Amino acid sequence: MRSLCVAFALLLVLAGCAADDSGGSAPAPPAADGEAARITESIRGKVTAAGVTGAVFGVWRGDEQIVLGALGESPVGVPATADQRVRVGQPMEPMLSTVLFQLEREGMLTLDEPIARWLPDFPRAAAITPRMLADSTSGVADYVTDPEFLRRFEANPIRPYTAKELLDLANARPPLFEPGTGWSYAHSDLVLLGEVLQHASGKPLGELIAERIADPLGMQDSAVVLTSEIAAPYLHGYTTERGVFEDSTFWNPTAFLHSGNMNAPVADIGRWVRALGTGELLEPAQFDAMMGPSTAGLGPFTTERYFAFGVVHLGEWLYMNPAYGGYDGVALYDTTSRTTVVVYTTDGPASDGNANSAIPIGAAVAGALVPERPPRLP
Repeated sequence: MRSLCVAFALLLVLAGCAADDSGGSAPAPPAADGEAARITESIRGKVTAAGVTGAVFGVWRGDEQIVLGALGESPVGVPATADQRVRVGQPMEPMLSTVLFQLEREGMLTLDEPIARWLPDFPRAAAITPRMLADSTSGVADYVTDPEFLRRFEANPIRPYTAKELLDLANARPPLFEPGTGWSYAHSDLVLLGEVLQHASGKPLGELIAERIADPLGMQDSAVVLTSEIAAPYLHGYTTERGVFEDSTFWNPTAFLHSGNMNAPVADIGRWVRALGTGELLEPAQFDAMMGPSTAGLGPFTTERYFAFGVVHLGEWLYMNPAYGGYDGVALYDTTSRTTVVVYTTDGPASDGNANSAIPIGAAVAGALVPERPPRLP
C-alpha cells in the first residue's frame, strides 16, 4: 500500500543515509527568470523519465519565490496547472505538533501529561503522553499495516473512516513496546493526537488548523476535509497500486485521519514549510523544543538524524515524504540557506505504485540549489 512508503522511508533515510509548464504558473521575480527556467527544465526531464502523469512544484529562497509551476497532464489530456490542489499528506503532521505547542502555551494541556485526561478508555492511556504521540514513541501499533485495514482499503478506497474504527484496528494487535522506550512510525499516533487536541480545545481539528495555521499564514486555498471532496482546481490523482491504472482523486483521505486528510496547492504547502522551518507560529523556546533531537538514542536516531514532532531531520535539512492514493510528494527545507523545495506528482500507467516518484525529483532540485550541502537521501 502506498502510504506504507512513509513509515519505511523514514527508517531507510535515517538508518541508511550517508506537458506544459506555463499554464497557471505564477511568474517568478525577473531576477530569478533564468534560475526558474533551469529548475523547470531539470524537473521536466525527470518527470518524463519517471513516466508520471502530472507534477506541480515550487521553490523558494527565504520568502522569495524562485519558481512555481506544473508539468504533464491533469486530467489525462489536459495540461496541469500550478494552482491545482493535492492531498497534502505528511506535511499535515507537524501542523498537529504546532497546535499542540500552542495549546500548551495557552494552558489547555501539557506535552507530558497522560492522555487519560481526554481518552480514559484507550489502552495504556495513563502511560502515553501527547509528546509520545507527536514523536511516534507511544508503542501503539500502526493500523495501516494491519491486514484487515489493508483488505478494507483495497476493496473500497472511497469509504470513510472514523477515529474509533482506526483506533480499534490499532488495538487489534499488541503494542510494540512500552510507551516512551522505542520508536516506530504509526499513523495511529496521529489519530490519537488529533483526538487529544480536539478534546483539549473543544474544537474540531480542521477548525484548529484553519484558525492557528492556515489563516495566519494566508493559506486561503487549504482545508482539512472529512470526505472525499477536493475543491477545484485539483491535480488528478492516478495510481497503479491496486494493479490497474486508475483515477484515485476521490479516494477517501480519512483513511489517514489527522495525518493527511488535507487539500492544498503547492504554494500553500510551501508557505507552511517555510513557517515550520523558521518557527513563525511558535515562541522561540517552543520552536527550539519542536526542532530538537527528542528521539535521539531511540532506534537508528542520532542528534543529527532523527524524527521529531512529525518531521525528519537530516542534518540541516527538514524532510517530509507524503504518499497516498497516487499523490506522491516531497518537501525539503534547508535551515541554513532557507531554501524550500516542494514537489508533488501523480502516477503514470507504468509507475511503481509502491514508490514515491517525487522524492528523487525534489532531492535533485535541492542538491542543485545547495550543492555544498545536498540532502543525503538514499
